[in-house]
Amino acid sequence: MTWRDRVLAPLILLAVVLCGVFALNLGDDRFRLVLCWVVAPLTDLGTYLLSRPLFRDPGLAPANRRFWRAMGVAGVLFTVGDGFQLGWVLSHPHRTDFALQPVQSVLGVLGVILVCVVGMLHPSRLWSRDTRIRVALDSAIILSAAGVAIWCLLTRPSMAHSGPAGYAASIFGCGILLIGGFLAVRLGLSGSSPIAWQAAVPLIACCMVQAIGNALLPNMTLHGLTAPSLLILIPCLLTVVAPRLQTVAGRSRAATPGRRAAAGRRYSLLPYLGTVICVIALVTVLATQGLGVSAWGALIGLLLNVALVVGRQMLALAENNTLLDQLDESLAEIRRRERRQEALLRHASDITAIVGPGGIVKYMNPAVERVIGGTLDEFLNRSMFDMIHPGDVDRAVAEMDKVFAEPGAKAAFELRAQHEDESWRWLSVVAVNLVEERGIGGVVINARDMTEERELRERLRFQAGHDTLTGLANRRQFNDRVRAAGTAEVAVLLVDLNGFKQINDTYGHATGDAVLCHVAEQLLACTGAGDVPARLGGDEFAVLVGSGADEARAIAERLRSALARPAPIGGQSLAVGASVGVASGRADQPDNLLHLADLRMYADKQRSREFAS
Repeated sequence: MTWRDRVLAPLILLAVVLCGVFALNLGDDRFRLVLCWVVAPLTDLGTYLLSRPLFRDPGLAPANRRFWRAMGVAGVLFTVGDGFQLGWVLSHPHRTDFALQPVQSVLGVLGVILVCVVGMLHPSRLWSRDTRIRVALDSAIILSAAGVAIWCLLTRPSMAHSGPAGYAASIFGCGILLIGGFLAVRLGLSGSSPIAWQAAVPLIACCMVQAIGNALLPNMTLHGLTAPSLLILIPCLLTVVAPRLQTVAGRSRAATPGRRAAAGRRYSLLPYLGTVICVIALVTVLATQGLGVSAWGALIGLLLNVALVVGRQMLALAENNTLLDQLDESLAEIRRRERRQEALLRHASDITAIVGPGGIVKYMNPAVERVIGGTLDEFLNRSMFDMIHPGDVDRAVAEMDKVFAEPGAKAAFELRAQHEDESWRWLSVVAVNLVEERGIGGVVINARDMTEERELRERLRFQAGHDTLTGLANRRQFNDRVRAAGTAEVAVLLVDLNGFKQINDTYGHATGDAVLCHVAEQLLACTGAGDVPARLGGDEFAVLVGSGADEARAIAERLRSALARPAPIGGQSLAVGASVGVASGRADQPDNLLHLADLRMYADKQRSREFAS
């Protein structure tokens, strides 16, 4: 908070103490005169020291740094001028009156002019036609209020005895008031002010007090030391707190970057402050001077100011009507987009859902009724994991936990969801964490029905590794299974049919295919669950046996016996002969293993031929 700042708190305490000293007339006149001119250069030096971090801050825009550099230089000029005034007061120990020295006045004027020139040259945003009219009216309102104040100062009765020097000082004070009013409008309403409003308030107040002081002090309108000293010290104290307030405001904005800046707002209280000034000036003149030249001028200025405010309000009403029309158009466009989005979601083929913590479904589009059946109400406020195949729940929970762990996280996975006919449908799921998105506050899930795609993929995978005719593993699948066994001891059977060519030539290829299917059935019947029967091509079959050579030889005997028995095949009763070769060894040497089994199979075929002859 501002009041807890380690720099602002002592400055505020100093201001309270000084105002108390002069308001209560503590000490004699000489003490209070010296105190005034001791405090003034110290606060001026503080203005430079507190402006220094701002114009050396690389994070500020160059134009903003230039403004605060001008404030720092002005602080140095004020320090030198007030320091010279302090030296003059100390060199005249018997003086107790308030006499401003030309050096102090000239340096003070130079400091004010420097800040005003840099403020005038500060770049503004590009304004639209309506904005230029609005700023022009705001400027006219403020300047009319300044004009009323100037009129009241220049037409007051004491000006008759002021002489040329008094008029010059009063005119200079009024000029400060006009320039200050114009700068307040230009910087405060331009949308590119180098000053935060917290720092602008004391600077505007300082400008007003300085103008009043320049108009009153040289003409001896105020007597004693209290009022003149306060008119000197209050601007100094207001100026020194401005750069510190700017620093505090900058830190506050950096700590809350999401908060909208006030510079872009379409309204300002500054023009209405001008009307208040006009009213105060008129009431003051009527109370102190009655109905005279000053009062009539203040009244005319007030009427002009009110007319400008009314014009400003009419412009604001026109702008508001335009904004309301644009708002109506924007709302209509939003409603059209909402209806379009609703139609897209309602007729979409994919499921879209919003899921909260624990997998609770907060929203789901009607596509779920077409994909997995049921009604939409059956899925809302229900855990999505209740609809998933038990074998997929753990994986789905793990994927969703990863998505929930980090905003913006994304995951893609597949799972099975139960259809209303109690079958399982495969869904391709993409989940995105949009918990921090307004209006969503959960994980968005898009799920596509991929059951047919999954079945086709499985079918293609099966066909890639299996023989189309017999359904047994093909040569590729058989070799992969042998390599997968690693260095384990395995046994291999190679089976080649005897007389298969004659069966094809005698009964036709349809019967030949039926014979191959019969052999495949017998292979499946003779082998165990851990064995891999395969058709390598033509009439050549193989079996990978995981239980060793003894089991492989037993399988070979069972197969020979089963094939030797006549069976109805293709409308014929046929017996099929087969030559079998058995080899065993390490699975990481498949070529040697298959070569040895091949040799033994041909040896068995040769024995069969010799036996038949």
